[in-house]
Amino acid sequence: NVDTLLELGFPSATAGGSMKEVGLSHWQSPNQGATNSCGFTGLPGGYRESLGYFDSYGSWGGWWSSSSMVSNYPVAVMIFYDSELVELTDYFENNDGLSVRCVKD
Repeated sequence: NVDTLLELGFPSATAGGSMKEVGLSHWQSPNQGATNSCGFTGLPGGYRESLGYFDSYGSWGGWWSSSSMVSNYPVAVMIFYDSELVELTDYFENNDGLSVRCVKD
């Protein structure tokens, strides 16, 4: 959730790199700044559009957040192959598909 991102230093310029899997096994080059220093091992799953097609595999990863914004849309956390940044967005609709990360308390 957003609180976890704040612990990673969001919106620091390297928070996304600390979340990304290192190397090019799954990520497009250059997978800029990937260190996986927080142990998240984020993969670039892209997304499933509401009409059913899949897009952007390899270039970015997006995860639904349990946090919400001041809108009718859920918050998504995104990381990209060509950046170390993390983006929080409410761009996606409820019927779009992003990755999820289950964490056991």
